[in-house]
Amino acid sequence: MIKTDHISIQCPECGHTEFEQPQDVKDDDFVKCHECGFEIMLADLREVGIEQAREVVIPEAKKEIEKMLKKAFKGRLK
Repeated sequence: MIKTDHISIQCPECGHTEFEQPQDVKDDDFVKCHECGFEIMLADLREVGIEQAREVVIPEAKKEIEKMLKKAFKGRLK
């Protein structure tokens, strides 16, 4: 079973996970890193977050699939 169930989006500049944003934020609004002040459009930050999630989840999924396959074929390969 994949263990990661929550991934926080990190600032591309400093890695911090808290951002300042307008009240009614939209995709084309800019958000600002609370730590370093880096500004990025929300839509772009979402893309960054998706890539960061892939970097964590894909290796976990591969490892889990390998475990499942080894278990499924245990004793059948000679």
